[in-house]
Amino acid sequence: MRLALLSVLLLGVACSSDKPPMQGGPDAGRGDAGTGADDAGTGTDDAGSGDAGCEPLASGPGTPLLTGLNTPRRLAADATDLYIAESHSLNPQQPQPGPGRLLRLPRAGGDAVSVATGFRAPDAIAVVADSVYVLDLDGLWRVDKATGTKDARSLDATVNNVTIGGTDVLPTRMGDRDVVVIATSHRRLVRVDASGGNRQELYAGTGYTQVRGARVVGQDVWFLVAAGESPGLYSVPLDGSAPATLRDGTITAGTSLEVTPTHFLVTEGGGGNGRVLRLPREGGAAEVVATGLQGPAFPVELNGTLYFKDVSTGGTGFLRRVSTCAPGALEPVGPEGVGPGGLLVDGDTLLYTSQESGTGGVVGRVP
Repeated sequence: MRLALLSVLLLGVACSSDKPPMQGGPDAGRGDAGTGADDAGTGTDDAGSGDAGCEPLASGPGTPLLTGLNTPRRLAADATDLYIAESHSLNPQQPQPGPGRLLRLPRAGGDAVSVATGFRAPDAIAVVADSVYVLDLDGLWRVDKATGTKDARSLDATVNNVTIGGTDVLPTRMGDRDVVVIATSHRRLVRVDASGGNRQELYAGTGYTQVRGARVVGQDVWFLVAAGESPGLYSVPLDGSAPATLRDGTITAGTSLEVTPTHFLVTEGGGGNGRVLRLPREGGAAEVVATGLQGPAFPVELNGTLYFKDVSTGGTGFLRRVSTCAPGALEPVGPEGVGPGGLLVDGDTLLYTSQESGTGGVVGRVP
């Protein structure tokens, strides 16, 4: 498997642009208005709101940054590096340790390196000043950035369903404590201290309930519940001082959630019935942005345009876009592949993974 990122490729990208490769702020794409953390894990950086301007990215195949991966899934970034969760399998049968790993790709160019190994099916990841959090099939792990050492025990061993995706790991600040919120994609929304302990279930569903997609807005956590008795868009106080509140019960099969300064972005459904919604944060009716989709996920907004992943069909690529500034048709953007396991806004570019198995997995950027 090829893990090398060719310096000449990155230099070529840099020369073809007026900015260095993968330019952007810390935790690019984590979200807006309280949804993300800065390098200290305690602030917000509004990376990914992209509400200014109305110039869409030029369509095209995108620029590969790293190839030869086996099922690369989610992404996280800080000021110097891009981190990638490489799963290898979405249906692992083996116990720990597994073949999954955490990779680091320097923004300035150079080779990708393996930071930590032994994961079974890593999905959501998040980066803070000195650590990377990785949500695996066996729970949440904290990895030291400098040494790649994992904590001896997972910070939370909640049984989760990371293999279907839609998980989230959200480092944030609660009073005088650094905490991490976990959307498990199974039944639970959980909060733990950043170093483990003080575990609290913010939401606990029943049966086959799925908690997929979460964002911290101020002192509340907004999240999606699907396949349960009461699906929909929910919010709950970060400190757990009150039960979760159902905010919109019409979203019955939510898969991904993002927040801009003005809207919630939601993807739901699939199999030709998938759709993308924009809900005003101040309340009001949801705007249906796109319908008839195969498997939409990871909506983001950049320069007045909403981008999201859909299952690739007919060789049209897996990224779609629609203007939020003026009415217009849904357009394919590319690049080729089965679709990203992750999609980040990074300055004025999009970073993605196309999570093919074997050696077909790619990390790239658009444009």
